[in-house]
Amino acid sequence: MDVEKMKKVTAISMSLRVLYVEDNEDSRNSTMNVFQNFFDSVDIAVDGLDGLEHFSKNSYDLIITDLNMPKMSGIEMITKIREENRDIQILVLSAHNDTEYFTDTIKSGIDGYILKPMLLTQFLEVLSKIVQSVKLKKENEEYKENLKTQVAHEISKREKSEMMLIQQSKMASMGEMIGNIAHQWRQPLNELSLLIQSFKTAYVRDMLSEEFIEKRVEKGLFLADKMSQTIEDFRNFYSPTKIKRDFCLIESINKSSSLFEGSFQSNGITFYLTADDQTQYQIYGHSDEFEQVFVNILSNAKDAIIKQNDEEKIIFVELIKNENSISIKICDNGDGVSLAIIDKIFEPYFTTKGEGEGTGIGLYMSKEIITKYLNGSIVAQNSKFEIDNNNYNGACFVIELRT
Repeated sequence: MDVEKMKKVTAISMSLRVLYVEDNEDSRNSTMNVFQNFFDSVDIAVDGLDGLEHFSKNSYDLIITDLNMPKMSGIEMITKIREENRDIQILVLSAHNDTEYFTDTIKSGIDGYILKPMLLTQFLEVLSKIVQSVKLKKENEEYKENLKTQVAHEISKREKSEMMLIQQSKMASMGEMIGNIAHQWRQPLNELSLLIQSFKTAYVRDMLSEEFIEKRVEKGLFLADKMSQTIEDFRNFYSPTKIKRDFCLIESINKSSSLFEGSFQSNGITFYLTADDQTQYQIYGHSDEFEQVFVNILSNAKDAIIKQNDEEKIIFVELIKNENSISIKICDNGDGVSLAIIDKIFEPYFTTKGEGEGTGIGLYMSKEIITKYLNGSIVAQNSKFEIDNNNYNGACFVIELRT
């Protein structure tokens, strides 16, 4: 006997979970004397029915069985096992050497056939092939499990990275939003300052009547409420909801554009919104994610047209209801996007702004949100648009959302 070969085989076979099915006690005992050299533990079944019951309750790497048994034959048992498990290794030990019987056994799906009385060298040869198959199967299962774990880990890392980028995108725009608050507060603060001074003037001129005080108090409360509402609008923008729901795109666009009201006024920017039917623009998803995208694009459009010298500065938004989608076109009459970089503007950390002025993640995250979370698409292009029969050119971002 090849001692080295036996060592290699037993190094694997000792750990196998084995079921031995044999009705003859003498044959069973003599065979088990051989098996103890190859397997640490073996479950025993006394016929095919008993073997099938063992199989249904336990997990095995190898089944060794006789064929001619009471209650249920070995072939019947093998056939039923193969209906549930095509991979388990099955070895037949039988005294039958009839060609037809042997053919039927092979058809039932076995992995080895040894005639009784079993020779140790023959058993070693067949078992050597079986343990190699079991080894490859286990290695394949381990590889798949490791691959599954690695994929899950990478997906988790990517999701965390994306969430960090989303948060980073919002933090990057927060400074500008604070600037927008300053713009929106400047006018009411100036009015409040004049209102307070008016009390001294009225007192000096002996005009401090009850009617005068009531009107000034009413005006002051109105201005304070307006400033408070500005804070509330910005607070809501940075406290997003994570509940998916149907939301109106028109409302989200108005909410987002209102954050730029002061900035638009101070920079002479006119904002246009046109839609064919406002009641049709319902989308299912996270409204705050869409609003973040819209704020990112508006911010870029504002920066682009502030740099130009044209007296007329325009941001134009158009919504169109299609059969199965909604198109949102966001255009400005700036200088457009250079064709040399238009294919790169959605890449992470790509920016055309000076150092310290841009992070390069706003448009990247906008595309990620539109494509992954809102089931849509976004493209950038240079195109013409028309307002009140006047034609304009500039950069246009076209968002397509499925309904």
